[in-house]
Amino acid sequence: MSFCGTEIIRDRHDRPIYTKTAGQQRLVDAINSNDIIFVNGPSGTGKTAIATWVGISGLDDGIYERLVLTRPVVTGGEELGFLPGGLDEKIAPYMQPLYDAISLIKGRREKPEDAIKKMPVLTDKEKRSKKKSKKNVEEAFSNNDFYSKIQVCPLAYIRGSTLAKSFIVCDEFQNTTIAQMKMMLTRLGRDSKMVICGDSNQTDLPEKVESGFMHAQNLLKGVPRIGYVTLGVDDIVRHRLIKEIILRYERPDYKPNSATYEDDFRKFPSHTWDRDREGYDFSPTDEDDRPDDDDDLCKACGGTGYDDNGDVCKYCKGTGLEPIEK
Repeated sequence: MSFCGTEIIRDRHDRPIYTKTAGQQRLVDAINSNDIIFVNGPSGTGKTAIATWVGISGLDDGIYERLVLTRPVVTGGEELGFLPGGLDEKIAPYMQPLYDAISLIKGRREKPEDAIKKMPVLTDKEKRSKKKSKKNVEEAFSNNDFYSKIQVCPLAYIRGSTLAKSFIVCDEFQNTTIAQMKMMLTRLGRDSKMVICGDSNQTDLPEKVESGFMHAQNLLKGVPRIGYVTLGVDDIVRHRLIKEIILRYERPDYKPNSATYEDDFRKFPSHTWDRDREGYDFSPTDEDDRPDDDDDLCKACGGTGYDDNGDVCKYCKGTGLEPIEK
């Protein structure tokens, strides 16, 4: 069965984005009730995207003055100084997941010349009206006005800053040292909120270097206004194969031929936030795996293969198809 929780925000096409799993719902609730939130989970669980979207919603509502996005730059021997271009161009590859989450809601940041081209052609009457002309100019540059409130930078460039009235998204923080984590936590200013995302099973730090991500969670247990959320393979929404991949890599005792494996795998939606031509697909059920003709779907379960209790449909035996009468 698919899970459809509360609405987080609406995308640039005014389509609602909901939490897709119980774990994601716990994450949104934790963000709303704490000042610092640690979220630990595997790839594809939407932890970074959800944190960014909640931050954008707060920015639009005037709760925060800026959205700060940061992540440590841990590379395979390459350094930022060897990459071409200025700072923005150098960090773009590392910040791409954050850019993707933002562009889904606000669209890509436009260059001034592109925004001017999109400005509506004014009639002679509108040209004489300065008020109307000013409104059209503001509409053309509204996209860039939002992006002016976003600060995107590597972790090293935040040292010494005080982030007041800001929503801070810290991505890939399993790759921070203890000193880096302490530095980031002490940047929190008044009326700010910080979401620290990471995957404890995917650290790129040297073998003998302890991750500040898990160290901080153990050290700060019991501190008021600090929340903790752990997401698992059942919270993966990127693609159902990722669940299988992670289980095989990270669980030595995992048995792909076990009795529950096929049921769990079939129950998991094939995609929820996967990219389509316009951006993402937000359908609450997996339409791509269904027959084109609705008459072929099981009338008892509606084609899901499962009843209201989450058990395999007794009528279609989990196929989602109307049984053929003999």
